[in-house]
Amino acid sequence: MKNYRVEVPKVAQDQLEIKDGEPLAMWVEGNQLVIRPLRLADSLPQIKLRWYFGPALVLTLLFYADMINQGYHLLPLVGGDSVASASLYLATLSGLLAFASTFISQKRHHRGRAQEFSWRAMISIMVACGTITAFSLVGSLFHGAVFDIYTAGALIFLVIAMVTYIMINLAMTISPGVITNPMTFMIIGGVFFSMLTNSNKDWWRHNFSFLGTANSSNSWQFNITLIFSAMLMLTLIDYLFVNLSKKYPGWRVQVTRWLLNLMAACLGGVGLFPNAPRFHLLHDRIAMWMVYTMLILVVVVRWTMPMMTKTFLTLSYVIGGVLAVSYIAFKFVRYLSLTAFEMLAFGIAFSLILLLFQLIEAVVQRDVRLFTVELVAEENDGVSH
Repeated sequence: MKNYRVEVPKVAQDQLEIKDGEPLAMWVEGNQLVIRPLRLADSLPQIKLRWYFGPALVLTLLFYADMINQGYHLLPLVGGDSVASASLYLATLSGLLAFASTFISQKRHHRGRAQEFSWRAMISIMVACGTITAFSLVGSLFHGAVFDIYTAGALIFLVIAMVTYIMINLAMTISPGVITNPMTFMIIGGVFFSMLTNSNKDWWRHNFSFLGTANSSNSWQFNITLIFSAMLMLTLIDYLFVNLSKKYPGWRVQVTRWLLNLMAACLGGVGLFPNAPRFHLLHDRIAMWMVYTMLILVVVVRWTMPMMTKTFLTLSYVIGGVLAVSYIAFKFVRYLSLTAFEMLAFGIAFSLILLLFQLIEAVVQRDVRLFTVELVAEENDGVSH
């Protein structure tokens, strides 16, 4: 029986800050062999209690001071001056500041996954995550519930501490998957929320873009969803293609990058210029540019992205064909209504983009974070290892 010695490359040792002679843990996960430092703490974000309890305590004390100064003794759970509104503003503020400071610290000290992202990514991630936080804290339950300011302060303290912890953890563990998830949540959740809560139940008789017009009760939510999703998409594109270009330099990969950037710009443009009378023509043009860009991407991706798999190319052709047929059915045959075509095109385009991002992410992770190791056979000397 032979024993084997694993030789870890120096670059991997430096990246993980492994000291000479330090024991490593190794286990089989599916069909993979995973090796990492034995110390468990290194695999988890080190978030100290004072980092999120400190801001929560300071902001809660400021809340108390403001309530006492205004003469409040009781505070409703929801409404204008309420526990919900105070939690919304204070927790969002604390979370954004915590994310920014942690992200900057990670970048400056070359630690964590934040160093893989550019500085310009910080603003768009902050805005999008702040929006998600604000949406998550908006509630309409328990109307009529009232608390004294001390109970209200305790609730606000817990909300601030929780949100601050989540945002610090986000900054320390940020990755393409972490960005993709909120982008998906914002697009799907925001659109469906606007559809379900629209006061005009016959909105679908007009068009999909009706959700973003002044005639819709939740138009601002629909438009903000598209704008901030576009910002996250641009951030994700920037990260993926900066790293992808290191492995595949040249203009071909950049063609795909700019097509995706154009799609993200069109997505944001649809929200920035809603289908109102003064923006109607521009809104329609931007929406159609997004469809045309998707069709161009489907056609050229075979040559601009040499790492694409045969399965993905086949799937992209099928999706492109469905998109083209649906456009013909809407524009010329008049079989599909405008609403049906817009929803179908939106769903198809979003699905293909997510698949493309997942494939590029897999290539980037394989090329950037994969190291070659060697298993060196050793004769069994009778000693158990």
